[in-house]
Amino acid sequence: MTGLLDAALRILHVDKKDIEMLGSGFESLVIERKDGMIFRIAKTVECAQKYTIEFKILPQIRECLEIEIPLPLSCMHDPSIHPSGIMSYKKLKGTPLHPDLLTSQNLKVIAKQLAAFIIHLHQIPIRPLVNHCPQESNNKEFIQRLREETLEILTRALTVKELQKLASWWEEALEDHTFFSHRFVLCHGDLWYENILVDDSCTRITGIIDFSHMVIGDPAKDLATQHYLGNDFYNQLLSEYKHAFPEDSTIEHRVQRHLELRELGGLLHALKHDTSEIEDAISKIRGVIFQMH
Repeated sequence: MTGLLDAALRILHVDKKDIEMLGSGFESLVIERKDGMIFRIAKTVECAQKYTIEFKILPQIRECLEIEIPLPLSCMHDPSIHPSGIMSYKKLKGTPLHPDLLTSQNLKVIAKQLAAFIIHLHQIPIRPLVNHCPQESNNKEFIQRLREETLEILTRALTVKELQKLASWWEEALEDHTFFSHRFVLCHGDLWYENILVDDSCTRITGIIDFSHMVIGDPAKDLATQHYLGNDFYNQLLSEYKHAFPEDSTIEHRVQRHLELRELGGLLHALKHDTSEIEDAISKIRGVIFQMH
């Protein structure tokens, strides 16, 4: 961690005393310079490549959105050095949303604002973006790979009864043709509450950040993460979304499947990057898959 940060600061010609560490995820370090400039520092070559996608696409789509998103000002990408990527943008106003900030007074307001953002994002024409943004369809191959790569840890961690339920769930998911059929839109890709900024009173969304998982794919992907803000929030947002896209009759089914696959993907991520998160990931799988089936 320290070595990566020091190397990045040398590239940026920034003194450590002039920055504040904002966060460290699986893929990036995020720091803020005293003048309000945000720098995202890639931990992997794959993450650095995602920065180049954001650098190309975010300026193109900002004018289509009523809520602020980052405007990348610079993007360094060199796979031969470490870090292999650094992206900068001016800090957006607001603090990350959290379920504890939602009340009976503001829940509906925030849900409607977020729904409007998602609707506008999903209405952006994708044809001009296809050469720069990865395309991702819901497909059987991904589910099969996820099953194979989590089989060993889940076999050790789950009870016999749970394993039987999970085996049935895998078979159902692999034959879920409703899930495999969807329209394609520009998706944020990781639209959970820490990437949603709100004002001090939590009555207005001020910004949406971290588009590193941006894909052209199933719109249900961006709705699935709204479950983390509670059923009332999700149901309000879903109602707004369905009003805008009444032709998408299977959206709820696909949202649920994405939510289940997200938790299984979280386990795989923990196995590869942070084994201390394995127990929590398995607990989430129990909550999403076994309690709902």
